[in-house]
Amino acid sequence: MNRRTALAFFIFLLPLLSQAQVKAYPIDAWHSSISFHTKFGGLLPVKGSLDRFWGTVLLDESDLARTSATITIDTKSISTGVGMRDKHLKSKDFFEVEKYPQMTFTSSKVVRSDDGFTMKGVLDLHGVTKEVEIAFALVHGEQPDPWKNFRVTLQGMLEINRLDFGIGEGQVGISEKVSIELIISARVFNTETIALFNRPFGQKMVMAFEEGGIVKARKVLGQLKLAGDKDAIKPASFEFLYLKLKQGGKIKLSMQAAALFAEVFPENAEALSQLGYSYYENKQHKEAVSAFQKALSLDKQESLALEMLKHLNN
Repeated sequence: MNRRTALAFFIFLLPLLSQAQVKAYPIDAWHSSISFHTKFGGLLPVKGSLDRFWGTVLLDESDLARTSATITIDTKSISTGVGMRDKHLKSKDFFEVEKYPQMTFTSSKVVRSDDGFTMKGVLDLHGVTKEVEIAFALVHGEQPDPWKNFRVTLQGMLEINRLDFGIGEGQVGISEKVSIELIISARVFNTETIALFNRPFGQKMVMAFEEGGIVKARKVLGQLKLAGDKDAIKPASFEFLYLKLKQGGKIKLSMQAAALFAEVFPENAEALSQLGYSYYENKQHKEAVSAFQKALSLDKQESLALEMLKHLNN
């Protein structure tokens, strides 16, 4: 291959290499936090948190401008440490949590500046959809945690005016401006430490795929179900099975495991999303898009599908 041909080939290959660097990480809410602070009467600081949330982060450590995220938050999980105040915040005077049980942030793009990175996106809160900006930084790239899981952490800050979202209109005791801090830790499980693979389902299903692919795996799964194996009816078992095969370097078999997951749980949006992601990893983008679209037809807030469709459509 001469120099000119090599250069042309590299230019052709570069978009594919760049795309492959983007990795999806499910948010680990147990080790993340979303906190806020404002002022009471414009004088005294009031702090609180939103304790239940979930979502997906797409990350390319070599280019943070390609970072993307979708986060959904349970508004009923708002907490300030004062019961009466929390009850008031959940009422019609503020968040109206019975009517608006969730808020969602979906990023649209990341802008690089001299000060770092800003994630722009849409915040859907209290029936109002409005563009917001989150200044963020990568706390650390992918590293193993104490359980050997593959973990990344980001930190972000934003400020909103609650009146822009129709929250607390006429409530003069709380400042209009609210500052929000996000510490988002996201991880992919390392199946070396998953107890499932010390039990019959994990051991027999891995062996079945290795010996006869999805055909034998279907047969073994039927046997496990007849034997009353509880792992055989849990969606998480199939998610870990897919990861186990992939992390063992058996990419084609992992895609078959994802297909079996979607076959056994056809109404499970996460199963369809995992199938879509396995197609994506195997460069079958048309099939990936179809699977992600099916996932969203089952759950319009399925964050992996939302994130991957944004990525594939860019």
